[in-house]
Amino acid sequence: MKIRSLSFVLHATVVDRLMTAGHVFLMRYGLLFFSVIGLILSPIYCAQAQSPSLSAVKSPSSVINVDQRATAVAQIMAGVVPVAGDPVIDAWVASEEWKKHKEAMQSQWKPVKMRLDAIEKWRDQEVKIKDVSNRSLIYPFSGPDFINAWSLFPEHSQYLFFSLENPGVLPDLHKMNAMEFDALLKDVRNAFTEIFQRNYFITSYMGKQLTTPYLKGSVPIIVTMMALEGLRIAKIEPIDLFPELSRSYEEPRAKRPPKLLRGMKVTFLNAANKSHELSYFSLDATDKALRYYPDFLRFIGNHQPASGLIKSASYLLHDNQFSKTREMMLADVDQLVEDDTGIPYRFLKSANWNIKLYGKYHKPISPMEWGYQPQLDRAYHEAKGIDTLPFPFGYHWRGQESGLLLANRTHSH
Repeated sequence: MKIRSLSFVLHATVVDRLMTAGHVFLMRYGLLFFSVIGLILSPIYCAQAQSPSLSAVKSPSSVINVDQRATAVAQIMAGVVPVAGDPVIDAWVASEEWKKHKEAMQSQWKPVKMRLDAIEKWRDQEVKIKDVSNRSLIYPFSGPDFINAWSLFPEHSQYLFFSLENPGVLPDLHKMNAMEFDALLKDVRNAFTEIFQRNYFITSYMGKQLTTPYLKGSVPIIVTMMALEGLRIAKIEPIDLFPELSRSYEEPRAKRPPKLLRGMKVTFLNAANKSHELSYFSLDATDKALRYYPDFLRFIGNHQPASGLIKSASYLLHDNQFSKTREMMLADVDQLVEDDTGIPYRFLKSANWNIKLYGKYHKPISPMEWGYQPQLDRAYHEAKGIDTLPFPFGYHWRGQESGLLLANRTHSH
């Protein structure tokens, strides 16, 4: 979710009007030492001086440590029963507030899971990528949308998200009282309303939904989605890509970027105990603002081979204010799934990408008429036998009115 103007924040107006019209510490020095260290440091609660409960899970290549507390917090928010053993977590599970939350989340998750099943079935039939487990997924303007990334690219080893919304921190259930816990659960349900119903987030809403006293940032939503998908959390840790820049921008007289770059890495395990990493970055990605972090897109693009995902992106990559992100995606991604709000069709066509169309093309809803693509419209009209897209993808989410482009580069670079 995301914006046309000089700053991501102005996207709020765009989508509001659209609505109107339609990441413990891991050192292997011995079990005793590991246990002591594990009780002292936790990447999730380092700022809160909390001590997670860790358990080891063996993978084919290494020992992966599940952070039981972080996993339990994610499961609590998801309405999924966590492993018993933590007295505080067990008490919350037994509370009436959580029982009601569990029922509400699970009832809403059922139709969403059906939608994701349709995405996965389509993916298995249409998205053919070699050496998928060695690839990264780049998802610009992602917000906390993990479920679509996971449904479309579940075998990728790394996921790189960047968006406007702050990473945030997990809520501390061990310091909450009953009233605060109930408020957190309501905030979680509220934050999931649009993604559950429409299959996208609304930036203007997230500005409020992800800045409450109890629910802060995208990472709590991401790990909640992981819990809904049956995944477990191993680490959550902050990332500072450019520490020298960070220190310089903290100087009193420094000329700072409009939004400071913040990052978090989530290491998580799938059902087969295979580990994946999701790195989430919050920044202003306009060309002008990226001058403060000139190596950011190079860092993202260096994660090759890479696939790309762009959806419900407010036509940002149509705008020359985001030309650097568009150029990075065209140069460094070789497989792309997007809707019409992503890289304009004409750029893909002129760069000799192989493109397959799905579903339907509709002109953008007011006030985003400027995102209309006559070349894409003509391509849909001239193509024969375009397959229906059996799931909502983008702003035309009602019925089977969505469109999607599956593209791959036919040349090397």
